[in-house]
Amino acid sequence: MNVADALLRILKEHGVERIFGIPGDAINDVTDAIRRQDDIAFINVRHEEAGAFAASATAKLTGNLAVCVGTAGPGAIHLLNGLYDAKLDHAPVLAITGQVARGFIGTQAHQEVDLKALFSDVAVYSETVTTPDQAPEILIRACHAAIAHRGVAHVSIPTDVAGEACDFDGCRPLGPARPGRVTPTQDDCKAAAGMIDAAEKVVILAGIGCAGAHDDLLAFAEAAKAPIVRSLRAKDVIDDDHPLCIGGLGLLGGKPAVQAMDDCDLLVMAGTDFPYLDFYPASAKVIQIDIESTHIGRRVPVDLGLVGDAGGILAALGDAIAPGRDDQFLTRMQAGMQTWRDAQDKLETDSSTPIAPPMLMRAISDAAPDDTIFLADTGTSTAWTARHLRVRGDQRYTLSGGLATMAFACPGALGAQLAYPDRRVIAICGDGAFAMLMGDFVTAVKYRLPIVTVVLNNAKLGFIQLELEAKGLPDWGTNLTNPDFAAIAAACGGWGRQVTDPADLRPALDEAFAQEGPALLDVMVDPDALIMPPKITLGMAARFGMSRLREALGT
Repeated sequence: MNVADALLRILKEHGVERIFGIPGDAINDVTDAIRRQDDIAFINVRHEEAGAFAASATAKLTGNLAVCVGTAGPGAIHLLNGLYDAKLDHAPVLAITGQVARGFIGTQAHQEVDLKALFSDVAVYSETVTTPDQAPEILIRACHAAIAHRGVAHVSIPTDVAGEACDFDGCRPLGPARPGRVTPTQDDCKAAAGMIDAAEKVVILAGIGCAGAHDDLLAFAEAAKAPIVRSLRAKDVIDDDHPLCIGGLGLLGGKPAVQAMDDCDLLVMAGTDFPYLDFYPASAKVIQIDIESTHIGRRVPVDLGLVGDAGGILAALGDAIAPGRDDQFLTRMQAGMQTWRDAQDKLETDSSTPIAPPMLMRAISDAAPDDTIFLADTGTSTAWTARHLRVRGDQRYTLSGGLATMAFACPGALGAQLAYPDRRVIAICGDGAFAMLMGDFVTAVKYRLPIVTVVLNNAKLGFIQLELEAKGLPDWGTNLTNPDFAAIAAACGGWGRQVTDPADLRPALDEAFAQEGPALLDVMVDPDALIMPPKITLGMAARFGMSRLREALGT
């Protein structure tokens, strides 16, 4: 076998089923090796960034190693944004890049880029294969590093190495590397249980680190009589409709969560690195649970840190808490959540024209099958899904969390649909985000992926407008000239429909779900719809008013 064959054998042993990328001269031996076997598919995207997003989404949703590939120079550079998304959301992704021939490295050859320097910040492991004999070792270490660190690994293979013969029999036996479970000491767990017993108003802030620990989280919350506040990515773990959950935190969260953080005397952070310091309690004690020791105390001072797997620790603490805790605080927070929910219901049943985004989110929630995987893009679409998209039961939800990059949802949906071919996948996009990588809608057509894309078309970069006005600056540079997205979907070979009337939303969604291939709804939403923060200060109001005055005066 040659080096490219060895690469595929190693990836197969690590459970990889597909590679996302675009062919190129420096990776021709890699794509030819894929052609000559049937175990790993090549998904030919239209932009390497889309391939990296697809790999990142696959890794986030499955927890397994995902792979993308790019040729030398520009192909490798195009991968970076998607790889940073994987890095910041702790998703195991391996990037394979081509490189100029070994004899030309360092000579400023055509398309030569210093790839090790380029990937030094994004990757936990980055190496260049310089001889065929070292290729298996480097590739195995790269796979192990991506999985163990839940991050990005990168291997560069010069074009004159990939096709060379490789002695693979001398390598150690292959096998997937999996991160192990870590648990804190019994004394620390006992101390944490004592702090919970002594507290009267406990609040749980749950993050995506609680993925796979849904039952342990609920059992702990019930034992502690503590409401659950979630981060945005933890919408994939528990959503607002659960009686123990009182919604999200932050500018895209709700008033109940802010109230709980203000009132609590003990905060239990479980699997979260929530970055917005203004929303932490001012004087409560803090227990933090995280698999990464470096995360303990880096956002807010903690009284006790527990390093380990969130599910195991929550289960242990739930068993150690003294029974019969008072539930008055929990009941009061739940009542506040019900009041908030009633107010949201009114927004979600507003049938005015142009279409209200909350009403669109309710329509999607009601129409989506029970096995749906939602992917939200960055922008106002994030905000509307955070507040108004109801994720229930076995449904899933993901987005670009740490990086918050635009253009994630549609290419991410490619990865989600390929990883879960029997489930419904819905990409919820703003018009600005969709337009960035809309060329990869044709990739969904090529592979006949029944992805439903919903574009919130308000002809503006709505979230940027809000950010400008929040600083007291006039809205400028946010208007968009959009094409007919439904016509573009049809031109690509998919199905598209434009929706302007709220009464047409549900029939249009049902028709989109009935398509055998990709479908797109271009929904004209209210451009003036505002996303109000859960807590408005006088300073915010003053800056917003000044912004609107400047817009009116043209200054």
